[in-house]
Amino acid sequence: MVKIESNKETNTHRILLRPNQSTSWRVSLIFIGFIAITCLSIGIAFAYLGATLILPFAGLEIILVTVCVYLVLRKGYRQEVIIMTQDKLRIETGIGKSEKVREYFRMWSYLLVERPTHPWYPAHIVVTSKGERVPVGDFLTEDEKEELVIRLESIIDSFNKNLIISD
Repeated sequence: MVKIESNKETNTHRILLRPNQSTSWRVSLIFIGFIAITCLSIGIAFAYLGATLILPFAGLEIILVTVCVYLVLRKGYRQEVIIMTQDKLRIETGIGKSEKVREYFRMWSYLLVERPTHPWYPAHIVVTSKGERVPVGDFLTEDEKEELVIRLESIIDSFNKNLIISD
């Protein structure tokens, strides 16, 4: 998901990048509940027939499914925020909140789109400044990456036009 907010008064652009979420927490809890009821009912039926050793493994299966679903959902809350002003470029990354912040001078930063050699591989968008390469939006789909590149180019062009006008 690419969401762009622009403030014309301060000439600031905020770009929010998030992966597409396949499901919500509520639906995932329903799924885990369904798996738990199924596993426990089978385990209790076998325990009733004398195979009590199945119950710990049924519990272990429920715990394993819960942990896997949690990890997948947590990755869905990963986000990157790109804030561009006339002078600065700020990239904030994290899961749910800003955990790592990088700030560069916009004029010294470059936007690179690394096209793959084979069509099966995804393109990579990289911001380069002061010898540092920061990948941006690796979790986006190819269409979203194309949209992001087009929008970033238009924002950069508007900054460059404003720079020429003000000189």
